[in-house]
Amino acid sequence: MKNPFFALFLVLVLASFSADDGFKNLFSVKNTSDFFTTDNIGNSYLINDEEIKKYNQTGDLLKIYSNKTIGKITQIDASNPLRILVFYKDFATIIILDDLLSQNGDPINLMDYSLEQSDVMCNSFNNGIWFFNRQNMELIRLDANFQTVVNTGNLNRLLKADFKPNFMVESNSYLYVNNPTEGIFVFDIYGTYAKTIPIKGLQHFQVKEDMIYYFLDGKFKAYSMKTISDQEISFSKANDVRIEKDTYFVFYNDSLCAKTPN
Repeated sequence: MKNPFFALFLVLVLASFSADDGFKNLFSVKNTSDFFTTDNIGNSYLINDEEIKKYNQTGDLLKIYSNKTIGKITQIDASNPLRILVFYKDFATIIILDDLLSQNGDPINLMDYSLEQSDVMCNSFNNGIWFFNRQNMELIRLDANFQTVVNTGNLNRLLKADFKPNFMVESNSYLYVNNPTEGIFVFDIYGTYAKTIPIKGLQHFQVKEDMIYYFLDGKFKAYSMKTISDQEISFSKANDVRIEKDTYFVFYNDSLCAKTPN
């Protein structure tokens, strides 16, 4: 089956579109946030210090979540919009939110699981969570009951690499771990190393089917893991870009804009 994301990218690139002449704005919201993310149904989340604002597909503000007791939000994983993970690295704490940004249970103190030196985390299947623990330089997967079910061991030794990940995401039974100086390391759900994708210098990315989407040096790029090729679109003055279906979410200094091709 032809990948609809890749087909959309190819049309845009061949037509030489840019953010100014090839897109129309669906909505724009004021941005004073540190970073943002999206989910697979087109909701967007603006994160500023300890606050999360959730907007729907038409740019309406749905909910606000804030917890001033555990510091600044380091990372949010909304890949499962019904189970949103919020990571407070400085306090080694995770909070789980539902689709209404209501807190699901008490904050999870990672010290209780000897994971206080975790740098990054992400959602996993069956309500599991992946962590990278720099103390032992290993990936650890906890199940829904917070029992360890995967432990890779020291990846510096196993892969003979300087393993310093800053982002990871699980998709289609694989874990994609970003190591900016070396590329994207790919593991199966049992923690077995599969390959390295040679895209360097990233902060984060999206994985959809056989495509990796990422923003780098002012350009939003689509990398095909099947054909080992990429396409790109320029977005002037943008700080970050994400895609959900046929909508591009463009993060500027003063706004978050949702755009779709004309």
